[in-house]
Parts: sequence; C-alpha cells; structure tokens
Amino acid sequence: MDYLPWLLAVLASLLLMWLAWRRRNRQRLVWRLVASVAAGVSLILFFSPPTFQRPVDPGTAVLLTAGYNADTLEALLGQKQAEQLVFSYGTKASDATPVSDLYTWRQEHLSLTKVHILGYGLEAQELEALEGIRLVPHLSAAPTGVTAAHWPSSVRTGESVEIAGKYTTDNDQALWLYLQAAGQKQDSVEIKNTGNHTFKLKYSPKQQGRFTYHILSKAGAKTDTLGAVPVQVKPAQELGVLLLASSPLFEFKFLKNHLAEQQHRVALHTKVSKDISQDEWVNMPKVALNRITPKLLQQFDVVITEPQVLQELSTAERASLERAVTEEGLGILTVATAPVNSRNTAFFTSFQTKRLSQQESRNVQATWADGASETATATALPYTIASTAAVTGIIGEQGHNILVGAKKAGWGKVAITMVPQTFPWLLEGKEQVYASYWANLLTAIARPEVQDKFWQLTSPQVPQPNKPAILTYTNYSSGFTSDAIPTATVSSTIDSTNTTVPLQQNLMQPEQFSGTFWPQRTGWHHIQTPPHAPPFYFYVQDSTDWSFASIQEKRQATQTHIAKQNLVSSHETVTYEEEQVPAIWFFALFVMASGFLWLEEKL
Repeated sequence: MDYLPWLLAVLASLLLMWLAWRRRNRQRLVWRLVASVAAGVSLILFFSPPTFQRPVDPGTAVLLTAGYNADTLEALLGQKQAEQLVFSYGTKASDATPVSDLYTWRQEHLSLTKVHILGYGLEAQELEALEGIRLVPHLSAAPTGVTAAHWPSSVRTGESVEIAGKYTTDNDQALWLYLQAAGQKQDSVEIKNTGNHTFKLKYSPKQQGRFTYHILSKAGAKTDTLGAVPVQVKPAQELGVLLLASSPLFEFKFLKNHLAEQQHRVALHTKVSKDISQDEWVNMPKVALNRITPKLLQQFDVVITEPQVLQELSTAERASLERAVTEEGLGILTVATAPVNSRNTAFFTSFQTKRLSQQESRNVQATWADGASETATATALPYTIASTAAVTGIIGEQGHNILVGAKKAGWGKVAITMVPQTFPWLLEGKEQVYASYWANLLTAIARPEVQDKFWQLTSPQVPQPNKPAILTYTNYSSGFTSDAIPTATVSSTIDSTNTTVPLQQNLMQPEQFSGTFWPQRTGWHHIQTPPHAPPFYFYVQDSTDWSFASIQEKRQATQTHIAKQNLVSSHETVTYEEEQVPAIWFFALFVMASGFLWLEEKL
C-alpha cells in the first residue's frame, strides 16, 4: 500500500485546519474544519484515486438481440452477485458493448462458456459462431401484428389465391386487413378486440403470369404495407375427360361443350338405344369408346357417368375402371338421380345418404371453395351425403350438408353428386358460376398431375436479400451417382445476372439435391438445371416485409440449437478486477469544500 498520498492528505488537511483555527471569527468553526479536511483529502485523492475490487464472472456474458425486454435484463442482472458482461448484437442498447461480428467477438472472449440470449434470438448461420458455448434462452414473445401467413406459391387459372394467417392485437381499436391485387383492394377482413385472430383473404386471378399482391393494414388514418404475396398463375391443367351417358342428356352435352372451350380433351359416349350409340371427340384423336379397356382409360384423367351406365357395364369393364382408379389414380364422378344400392356398382356409389325432403327434388344454395360471387342456386335430389371420416365434401350447402362428396380409393378417387343438372346456370347467363363449379369439382377428383422433376423452396418462407435460401431439386426419373450431380443456375428476371449454385446430394434420399443461394436483390428469380427440369420461380422480398417470418425463424433456430446442446453446465468462476474510483468525484468534492472556505471568509 502506498502511504505517501495519505501522508500528503493529512499534512494538507492539518495546514487548512490550522489556518481556519487561527482566525478570530469563531463562527462556523466546525464547518470550516470539516471543509478543510475535505478539501485537503479530495485534492490529494484527485491526483491519486483509490481502487477497489470488483467481482466479475469472465465465463458468462449476456447477449442482447433485437426485441429484448429491458425488464428481463434487469431481473437477470439482479440475480447475479458477480457483474455480468453485457453485449448487444443487431440492436442498440445503453450500457452494452456493441458486437458487429460474432466470430470476432468469440475470438476476443475465449473464456466464455455460457451466454444468456435475450430478444428474438439469432439466425442459424449466426449460431454457428457460438458452437461450443452453452446458450441460455430468455426469448421474447412475438410482437403484435401478423404472426403467421400462408399462401400458395402457384395456382392455375380458375383457382383462387387464399391467404390465411394469424393476427395478434393488444388493444380494442378496430383494424382492417386488405388484399391489394391488380391495383385495387380485392378483399378485406376486420380485426376487433384484443387477442389472437385468424384471417382469410381471397382473390381469383384473371390472367396467367407472375404477380405480386400486397397485404395492407389500416388502423384509423394510418395504412401500412405488411408484405408481398408473390404468386405464379399457371395455365389450367388440360384434362382428359370421358363422359358416359345412358341417354342423350342436356347436362352431358353442355358439359362437353364447356370443357372443349377450356381446351380439355373430351370424349362423349351416349347410348341412344339398345344397339345404337353416338360418340364424339373434341381436342383429341378418335378412339373406340364402345368398350372400356385399360388402354382407353389411360388417356383420361376423369370419367363422368351415371349409375345406369355402371350397372350395364360388363364385369371386365367395371374391373378395368376399378383398377384404373386404385392403381393409376383415375377419378370417377357418378351423377345420381336417386340413391344407388346396387352391389355391382358399390365400388363407385357406396355413399351413405340421408333424405331431407319428401319431394322429388329441392332447391339448394350450393357453395364451394372457389365459388363465384353470384348466388349458386341449384336443383338437387332430396338427399344429402352423410359426412364420415372417409368422405370429403367438394360441394356443400347451408347447414353443412354435402351435395358432392368424394373418397379415396387407392391412388384415385370416386365421387357422387346429388345435383343432377347444372346446365340451367348457363341458360340463366351464369357462366362464371358454371365454370367455377366444374373447375373446382374436376380439380378435386382428377388424376393427380405427376411431376418426376421439380424444384422447391425449402426455406425460408420469405426469402430476403443477404440471407440464405435453401432450394431442393427432386428427380425421380433416373438414378444419380455422386459423379452425376446436376448443376443449377439462379437468374434474376430483372437483369442478366447468373449465379451458379452448387448442389449436394441427400444421402438418405438420393433423388434429392439441395443448394444454398444468397440473393443480393429483391424481385423474381428462377433456378433451373438444364436440360432436366423446367425453371422454378421464386420471389425475394424486401427485408422489411413480413417481419414475423424473420422473428419466427430466429426463435426457431435458437430453440433448435439449444435443444441439440450437449454441454455440461459449468460452475460460475468469480474473479476480482481492480477498478479505480472515478477522479471526477474527488474533484467535485474539492471544488465544493474550497468554495465554501472562500465564500465563508467573505461573509
């Protein structure tokens, strides 16, 4: 211990006390003596400040990330006797040392063994820098606003784009969500009351192409853009439809003409009398329709027929239909005019029904997922299809009754309809209702479109600039070896910039290959593996869009990383650092004490 400063402090204090004592004015003598001691001691300590021992845990640190809660930080620091090192990454915080790069930070603090993470957490690639350090989560809850949103990346013409999501609000102020497409607000939903809410917004594109819609929120006079909804509208799937009618019917005639206008391949076989039938082909070559064979059925995706036709088929023909459904994915729709209880047609028509009216028919208001805005009033049988675990409702009505139901049968589907006539919609000028009805029904039961080569955006849900996007290529058509890994190229539709993406084969699924792409700009991009698969389009959004996605990814990545930790908890090691008392305090004390002595002498 250095005694010289204290010796000087004592001498200075004694000198000032002697000067204060020898004055004849004895008023405020005690205060003069105290001020003399304070001035002498503070002057010496200002030039030679004392030190003290501060407890520090060098192996533990607190890392603040975006969204951290100040109360959580205060409570955490209050639990520890030793002082914690506090750092901030990707956010501003007072009394915290900012970190610009986690790898550099790790090298500068090699003694760290445990880090408390506050806020929303870190991304997967950022967590790699903290490998080997035990992470303790103190994650913040997701903020108010959109907490989830999903939409299809592509639809076909005639189908609707449906955006479904969740919204959280902490006040009772009414708020509106809008779907903006084609320059106008196409759909809206109102959010009321505090709590978690689900929402759905829908729009039916009128043209093919790649489009970027937007979700807007409006509270009072304030309107914000929450994020973009990129969608690729593809041409409608060209189906092969075989119509088998027991007699000339307007329903089948109008349906044939409508499907032909939609560029579907259509064949119509109509029985005119016992030995006479009529065949028609549109958008396809002529094939024999007088006998149902496996070769014939391979050319079609859907068969629409009647119970009487199924009853009159031979055993071999019905067996061919059944195999085409179960083994090849064919879809069959039976247009019923009454409940069907025949054992011969049970495979196609064994649906439980319930009678709702004693009349021969009833008027219903049909509804379906992609229904048009007009009222779809139809004439149906006095029955409804019983809802069971095996039956999926395609067309319904009010009261949750099922008018058209389908069920899986092997790889395909069999369906039955209680609406025998839909052509009156065309006679009433409701072409949109008619087209939407049949587009929805055929899409639900048609043979699945099989793709043996295709791309997928594995993660994230919302690609953003300077963040990794994982793209996966699947090829079922041929076997690949490690020497035959395909090459992939990503291009932006805005400019001619091409980026080669190295692919890595999945050892467990050798038909899959994955690559990581780091986008540099927003907008539409496409990836392809010439000459294998057609190009796959994906959209890179602005970094401010859909903030929930980034928060969700950080939280999930952090929780997954921590769950995989296999580190033994180590005891906290407290060390003591020598810290100097700030000299400014002694300077302030000296100024006050000497100022008092000077002013007191003048009084």
